[in-house]
Amino acid sequence: MSEKNTSDSYEVGYGKPPKSTQFEKGVSGNPKGRPKKALDFDHELLRESRACVTLNENGRRRRISKRVAVIKQLINKAMNGNVPAARIYLDLHQVALEKIALREASQSSDTEKYNDLMTLTNEELMRIAAGGLRDTE
Repeated sequence: MSEKNTSDSYEVGYGKPPKSTQFEKGVSGNPKGRPKKALDFDHELLRESRACVTLNENGRRRRISKRVAVIKQLINKAMNGNVPAARIYLDLHQVALEKIALREASQSSDTEKYNDLMTLTNEELMRIAAGGLRDTE
């Protein structure tokens, strides 16, 4: 082989494909990119429970989320004497009442803290002026 200018000569071999088959500069070899990760069960469950369904109540059509429809069905079955549904409903109802009581108790303790304005620090006064009564700590 004749020795040409080193910039013009290009040896084809292992790890050196012909120039005509190489990717062009600025063009991706994977234009679609990596496929998105499949949703896990929890995300899929939450997404599906937010989807709406149409149902008839008192002769009128309403669109409600599937989560609300399940709650309505659970309560209706409990009212009709389905014992397992009644137990589930009562357990969930008790948990909900406890959560609300805890939330109200924490909010009342936050507001009691701010009753005496003379004991507030400048940071707490700024937080009240900004519209938030919650601690950032």
